[in-house]
Amino acid sequence: MLKKIIACLTTASMLACMSITTMATQNETPSGIPIDEVGSRIEQWASENENEYPSFAVAVVKGDELVYSGAFGYIDIENGIEATPDDTVYEWGSCSKTMVWVSVMQLWEQGRIDLNEDIRNYLPEGFFHNLRYDDPITMLNLMNHNAGWGEATWAMQSTDENDIMDLGEALQYAEPVQMYRPGEVSSYSNYGAALAGYVVECITGQSYVDYIHEHIFDLLGMEHTAIAPAHNDNEWVYERRQQFVNYQRAADSWAPNGHQLCFILPYPAGAACGTIEDMALYCSALVSDENPLFENESTRDELFSATMFCGSTDIAFGCHGFWIDDYECATTLGHNGGTNGGSANLEFDPESGIGVVTLMNGSGKPHQAMAELVFGDPVIQIPETIGGDFTSQDLSGLCISARSWRRGPLRFMSMLGLMPITRVSEEEYDVAGMYTITRFAEDAFYLQDDSFGMAAEYKVLDDGTRVFGVASSGYVTEKGLVAELILMCLYVLIVLVAAVLLIIKLIRVIAKKNKPYAGSKIITVAQIAKIVSAGVIGFWLSVLRAQYGLYKPQGIIGCFVQMLCFAVCLASAFVSVKALTKGGKGKFKYIVNVLGNASFATAMVVFELMKFWSV
Repeated sequence: MLKKIIACLTTASMLACMSITTMATQNETPSGIPIDEVGSRIEQWASENENEYPSFAVAVVKGDELVYSGAFGYIDIENGIEATPDDTVYEWGSCSKTMVWVSVMQLWEQGRIDLNEDIRNYLPEGFFHNLRYDDPITMLNLMNHNAGWGEATWAMQSTDENDIMDLGEALQYAEPVQMYRPGEVSSYSNYGAALAGYVVECITGQSYVDYIHEHIFDLLGMEHTAIAPAHNDNEWVYERRQQFVNYQRAADSWAPNGHQLCFILPYPAGAACGTIEDMALYCSALVSDENPLFENESTRDELFSATMFCGSTDIAFGCHGFWIDDYECATTLGHNGGTNGGSANLEFDPESGIGVVTLMNGSGKPHQAMAELVFGDPVIQIPETIGGDFTSQDLSGLCISARSWRRGPLRFMSMLGLMPITRVSEEEYDVAGMYTITRFAEDAFYLQDDSFGMAAEYKVLDDGTRVFGVASSGYVTEKGLVAELILMCLYVLIVLVAAVLLIIKLIRVIAKKNKPYAGSKIITVAQIAKIVSAGVIGFWLSVLRAQYGLYKPQGIIGCFVQMLCFAVCLASAFVSVKALTKGGKGKFKYIVNVLGNASFATAMVVFELMKFWSV
């Protein structure tokens, strides 16, 4: 029955992969490794690459059979706590989202949800406050990450367990601005996935935690996995998560980074935590002939059918929230994940019924290495050219991630991910010297480097915005990006000049050589204000990783401080203009001060450093 699923994933490379997969015997992985040798091959890789991980756990399944499970390294190197496959818990991160989609399809099977219905019909009235469009937002939009949301300004997670709130409240607290019309731009959204989990709550009347326990964990015997934001829905997991230490790569070693226990407030998007053997039970349920998660095989077939395509081609990006990857010997479905604590990967081949799951208390090579061991090397091959006019549209220019912060006081963050695209020939483009983009259809390209390749779509919206989309990661060329980049550079330059001038003034004061002039005091205060403005931004950056956004008091108070800085800069410019109208010496000094303050104030407005409402 699962062969019907693959029929939906219609690309030349996928078909090639399927032909190889079907050639593999039932006693081999798609890559050709005998099933009884999988464990030894994994252990060999682990022993030869000990510097590539602090610890990782891996499991391979075939249908309802656990082929192998193992763990390597230490979850706490300093205290000598070794990782084990049945007693060590790791965080799933965004792999948790797959349980949202499974839950939704369970309700779809029961006729309780229509994937094409506006989700507002399932939510409390007036739930949203930041929608820009009246267009329906469907469950398929949430699954395909194209409901139009960018990143949320307000915190999505906390290091304080007392900050945890009900799911609906957490979603309303962190609601981001809808930047694009639903269905137009792909923008990976933790908010959207968590919102889908809340829809499950609204339909069933159960908390999402209770629903997952009843319809997935208890059903599959996953006794060592938690889903609540604090992991306190499973006392065993709660206790063991305290032992867990995150590590970051530092040259050829791994540096401890603390427990990194962060509580994800819209928790369906990434809060699952458990053992690798429990994760293997879940992966097995997705591919086994018993199909325990659904009443009908046709429901699983529907779940694994394609819902996202590359432009007008038949190349599929995703299947109801599961992402597609092409390997030489298989086309897999799955999801990866990352949290402050670690990383995860879930991949399976519906054709052979083989899956591999990996968990890690850091981020590194084991995830890809284990997948390649089972499924073969990734496919990097430009699809066959499809006819079309390749000269009418030019992709070159500055692009910005659609997922970034484009509204509110964190807007400046979006400029840190600019992607310059340069045209090399009629069909080929260069991306900052790191990637090559080759057009193979009028609305489709292939993005690649030496170790990575993926199809990407291209389209132009009604307002002229150009969209370059790689699966759930959309990049857009908005008007004024070059001007924004110039303003950001000016902001940084002006802050640095202000700091230098203040140091010079301090030296002169100490040496008693400082000579006051008309407006010198307010000009000095404005220079200090520029440093303060940058300091507020520095503070926001310092808390961003742990909180995945700002707490509202941090954002609002910071915005008020920015308003004061803005007012002082305007006052300084006004004093300089007034001095210029009077004539006399020092005109150059006053002109520079006017231009500097005007540029700085303009940057503050453009980057919305003072805006804490409707964000």
